[in-house]
Amino acid sequence: MQLLKANWKDYYIRGLTDCLFRNWEDRNKESLEILRNFIISQLKNYTGSRTVIGSLLTNIRFIEKDNGPIILGAELAAKGIKITQVTSYCSLPESWIKYSYFSKVIDTYYEKRKQYLGEILEELKEVLSIHNNSITNKRVVSKFIIQANQNNFTQYQQDVKLLAFEMVGDPGITSKWAPFENATESEIRNLTQARSILNEWITKEFISVFFEKCINDERRKQFWLNMSPHISAFKVFGPSNIRQTLRMDKRISDFVDARFQRTKSNIQIAAFMMRIGEYKLIEFSNQGYAFYAYKNDNPKAPSWDGRYNSVGELRDSSLPMLVHRQGDNVTDTNPEGRLVHNDSGAIKWERVFSHWMQEYLGIWSA
Repeated sequence: MQLLKANWKDYYIRGLTDCLFRNWEDRNKESLEILRNFIISQLKNYTGSRTVIGSLLTNIRFIEKDNGPIILGAELAAKGIKITQVTSYCSLPESWIKYSYFSKVIDTYYEKRKQYLGEILEELKEVLSIHNNSITNKRVVSKFIIQANQNNFTQYQQDVKLLAFEMVGDPGITSKWAPFENATESEIRNLTQARSILNEWITKEFISVFFEKCINDERRKQFWLNMSPHISAFKVFGPSNIRQTLRMDKRISDFVDARFQRTKSNIQIAAFMMRIGEYKLIEFSNQGYAFYAYKNDNPKAPSWDGRYNSVGELRDSSLPMLVHRQGDNVTDTNPEGRLVHNDSGAIKWERVFSHWMQEYLGIWSA
């Protein structure tokens, strides 16, 4: 600062402000505060005619305080000015929209206008794409997801789902949804909740399509839809033509490749592997195949990322039955094994499955 003062030129203001905007959310707050205060001091002493510097002086309220971006975002929303016009509104270079300063401008604009999600979603998608900042994507898109999960905004779930997958990533990949540096407790909670919601949306749609297109079993579909809130991750294994069948369904077409592992064999049977708690649970598209449950730490359990000749390799016929029953009563259970989808007397198979899941997973499917 001493060197700058001793050799001062007014045009330094632009370069210094560029640096400030570029690094607004840097963790070195003390240095940023020194830089900002210096810029404010020089701006207030400026008497020249440079356009950008004059605009910075006119809009000094947006930088002289730490909450300047929040003030700017709120002002745009209050005046009905589109967020995509933020740089022209401040008479700043368009390229500056990529700087971290605008992260909370975008976030605040959304917060102030979120009740009009249908009207602002497209412009927010546009500005996020131009801004191209992973932190802002996580900060804002997580809020989109939480809002679209509410009753009044469910019609936007498909658009929000595609946007989240593109700008943050597959919720099945933990690292994609990890908290960013300096994230607040609220932002961490939003990321965790949004990832869970997004994963449930995708899981429900895959379950619906899988049991409609691969096996056409309404009872199994309804059972696993009820279980979907508890499924933390899933993957489909099968031959390439089953993958193509799934791709053709618009509900999941954009997500199939990331969630499908092709088998080498063309045997027309697919497997749906789910992770719930400490278990891998596997359903098959063939009526004659039992359901399998493996503990994650079982060395014989199928690998999540394994490459198999056919889905038959996901079955271990040496495992016991998960549940033994006599008449209408369950007499014994095992922590790992297989179950068949057969009703027995008055007991439906769904009730038997639920009995085992309640005992070993602590959850119940109605």
